[in-house]
Parts: sequence; C-alpha cells; structure tokens
Amino acid sequence: MNAEAEPAPTSEAPLPAVERIAALDVLRGVALFGIFIMNMPGFTHSVFTPPPPDASGLDKLVDALRELLFAGKFNLMFGLLFGIGFNLQLGRLEKASPGGHATQVYARRLAVLLAIGLVHAALLWSGDVLVVYAVLGFALLAMRRLPDAAVLVLIGLCLLYPALSDALRPLLLSFSTEAVGAFQYEEFEASNALAFGKGSFLDAVRETARIFVWGYTSPLGLFSYAAFYVQMATGILLGFLVGRHHWVERMPALREPMRRAGLGALGVALLAGACWLAAGGAGTEPGASNVPATLARTVGRAALMAFYALVVLQLLELPWAARLLRPFAFAGRMPLSNYLLQTLMGSFIFYAWGLGFWGRATPLVEVLLPIALFLAVQLPLSAWWLSRFRYGPVEYVWRRLTYGRLGD
Repeated sequence: MNAEAEPAPTSEAPLPAVERIAALDVLRGVALFGIFIMNMPGFTHSVFTPPPPDASGLDKLVDALRELLFAGKFNLMFGLLFGIGFNLQLGRLEKASPGGHATQVYARRLAVLLAIGLVHAALLWSGDVLVVYAVLGFALLAMRRLPDAAVLVLIGLCLLYPALSDALRPLLLSFSTEAVGAFQYEEFEASNALAFGKGSFLDAVRETARIFVWGYTSPLGLFSYAAFYVQMATGILLGFLVGRHHWVERMPALREPMRRAGLGALGVALLAGACWLAAGGAGTEPGASNVPATLARTVGRAALMAFYALVVLQLLELPWAARLLRPFAFAGRMPLSNYLLQTLMGSFIFYAWGLGFWGRATPLVEVLLPIALFLAVQLPLSAWWLSRFRYGPVEYVWRRLTYGRLGD
C-alpha cells in the first residue's frame, strides 16, 4: 500500500485519489465531526433512559442547542454525500464497462458495506448507520433511472413521513403495544446499565446484539427504524439529484446560485425552527396534535443541513478558510475507518470493559469530549495514516473485497 503509486484505471478499480473531489472529502470530515457529537450520548448512558426531570439549567441549554444545531443534520449530510458518490462511482464504472457489469460491481460494494455494518451494529454499537446506507443504496440502484420529478416526489414524501407517522401512530401501534414497549424500555435501561456499565466486553457484545434484534423485530423498534430509514433516504435522494446534474463538479460556475440557495436554506431553517417552537417543540407528545411540530422539525433539519453544506463549500473558496478546513479532508478520505474508530473510542471510555465512565457524563461533557477527540485524535491520526498509505485500513479491506486486486 505505497502512498505514491496509484492503481491503473480499470473498469473495476476504485476512484484514484488524484481524481477525488477535495470539497466532498472536507464535507465528509465535517459530517463525521457532527455525527460524533450526536452519537456520543449513546455511549455515555442507555438510549432508553428518559431525560432527567431535575436537569440543571445548563444541561437543558446544552441539550436544546445540540438538538437545534446538530440532531439529524449531519447524518443527512452524510446521506447527501452518499447520494453524490453513488452517481460519481456508478457513472465511472458504466463508462469504463458498459452494460450490467457496472451494476454488479456496485452491488458487490454495497454488499460488503452491509456486512461491515451488520458486524458493527450487532456486536459493537446498535446505533450503526452503515446498514441503513447499504440497504438504501440497493434501493437507489433499483431506482436510478427514475426521472427528476419522481425523485422530487419521493423527497417530499420523505419529508412528510415523520409527521404522518406521528398522526397515524395510534392506529399503527395499539395501546397494548405501547404499554409493552414502555416496559421493554425500562428493562433495556436496566440491562444496559448492567452490561455496559458493569459487564465485560462479551457482556457488552451480547447486550448490543439484543438491542439490534429487538430493533428489527419488535413493533416499536421497527416503527423507530422506519423513521430513521426515511430520514436517511431524504439526504441520499437529495445527493442523488445533486450528483445526477454534476453540480459539485460545476461549483466554480455556480457560486452565485449557491450563495442564494444557502440564504434560502437558512431562511427556511429559521422559519421552521420558529414554527417548531410555536407548536410546542420537544415537549409535545406523538399524535395528530404533534403534526405541525414534527413537520417543522423535519423540514428545518433538511434546510439547516443544506445551509451547513453550502457554507462549507463557499468557505473553501477563501484561502484562509480552506487552510482551516483542509484537515477535515483527511478524515473525510477515510470515513469508514473514522466512523468505526468513534465507536471504539466512545465504548472504551464509557463501558466497563474500558475506562468505565458509564453514566457519569453531563450533556456538556458529551459535546466537548467528541470535539476534543475528533480534533486532537482523529484529524492528526488521519493525516498521519494517509501520509503513509493511500486508503484508510477499513477502506482498504472494503475496496479489496469489492474490486479485487488494486495493484498494491
């Protein structure tokens, strides 16, 4: 894995580093940064634990800001990049190898990602998103010939789904299902504390597997996963449209439209946020009365994600900002390795088999710690690794299993 040599551009070789779009690498790094901040509470305590009623004013403020600025935005951004990358990778394969062969290669790529995600989700951390991206990637592979109008309709339906599912929840989930779910939440809260807070590594693995199986087999788990899949599909479909029209490659000619789009996205996000607060915000209960708040939150998340992405792309046009953002490109060039490293760091710090700080982190620590780990560990480690190797360690395995020999 020499850092200098590049594989010959055959039909089954991955995209060489010299052909990468640097702006997308930066955006991937930024997305990983935001995802780490939002995922950290899942390592510090049970995700089934309700918010404490006696939380301090600072804790409430940090939670509110994290929800407002981070929740859902960076997973959507990563989905956006997944959709853009889908067009870039599949388009290159189709040019190099006309016919159905390109589809087979890309399907193999998704199958390997699915396998990695299943191992991660079932054994290490049930909050995994790789399985979701792989499954939605297969769906996108089947729908890639859809016209723009149909894709826009699907995006609209994805934005409406959370509000509609809230309204229909009483019909979809019976009272007995909700009651059993509440009991299961309490049971998982207790078993999580034992396995993650006091148990061995194998105890943590078994508990993670229990949560994973419950999520894909129980009515409440499936209901929650459906919402998550739809949320990720929103970003992926948006990215699919961006990639289909080659807007990223045409960025120099689109500076003014991008500026206007960024301002428009910010305006929509602010309006949606105001509507969400006016409708009750996070204090409302699922049901028909919560539809306005849920719709505002969903639209606001997508709009703020678009604003973030457009701001980063415009900042990259400024030399001083590009220098500050350049380290994020190293993390973005090995996103799979960094995503899995976040799981290892989070679980090692908080689970009993590691440092054992389970249940001790405040919301402020849950925000500051991932910022420190990302800036002080992941960015320099990514730069060091890529100065010696072409790919991240997990990316290398992924590519070898997908494309075969890379000429190393």
